Amino acid sequence: MRPKLPGVVRRAVVPRVDEFVVRRYRTLASRRSRSRALERATGRGFRGLADADLAGERPSAGVRRAVVEQFHRLYYHSSKQTWQNTEFLGTRVWKNPMDLWLYQELIHEHRPDWIIEAGTKFGGSAYYFARLFDLVGHGQVVTIDVTPQPGRPEHPRITYLEGSSTDPAIFEAVGELVGGGKPLIVLDSSHTREHVLDELRLWSPRVPVGSHIVVEDTHAGGHPVTTRKLRGGPWAAVERFLAEDDRFVVDESMHKFFFTFNPRAYLPRIR
Repeated sequence: MRPKLPGVVRRAVVPRVDEFVVRRYRTLASRRSRSRALERATGRGFRGLADADLAGERPSAGVRRAVVEQFHRLYYHSSKQTWQNTEFLGTRVWKNPMDLWLYQELIHEHRPDWIIEAGTKFGGSAYYFARLFDLVGHGQVVTIDVTPQPGRPEHPRITYLEGSSTDPAIFEAVGELVGGGKPLIVLDSSHTREHVLDELRLWSPRVPVGSHIVVEDTHAGGHPVTTRKLRGGPWAAVERFLAEDDRFVVDESMHKFFFTFNPRAYLPRIR
């Protein structure tokens, strides 16, 4: 039989064992390990910690975070199978389906007059938004991109604009379209820190109290997706923006599915 540790010893030793297993699991997840035996032992150990966490026997924020982060990375870096292989009614839409569901909830709750989308690509998300507006019987989409794509879906609720989302002329053109309507704003164009920060500063005054501005792909640059070229990207832009504009906060309810491409980036205006 395995000897039972005295309580005081167990309280001191067990957290360190847990931390060791989680560290080994992260090492395996990043493919730095070459030992099959160690892989199997670590996998079994981690599974035990995960089971104990789910059962409530030994809750562990570290274990849960490691599970979610590894699934997130697996999903993102398997793009040809997952998010780049996602369609809405036959149109490609390069988004995480859980985020699409969150947008559906926001549209139902807030009934925006417009969705202003920066970054059109194939038009899949614009088409998704338009069809949701069909269901609620209200709303229009204006979507902006510097590069036109052939075969984008046509829909009476969609207006396509060609240009940069930080161009004052485009900003004014959108203002003429939406008038005094209540928009929900989605930023999914160039993901450099400087561009996203410029977008946030430009478009945020159009967001009414209670509505959101959403910055896509803040998971890049290690949050937790390891896209090195975006290390100073959307996440850093959001952090800077929140530090300088206290009218906006992070909507923690948008993390309820554990897994979002836009962590800390659903930003409601509170005043």
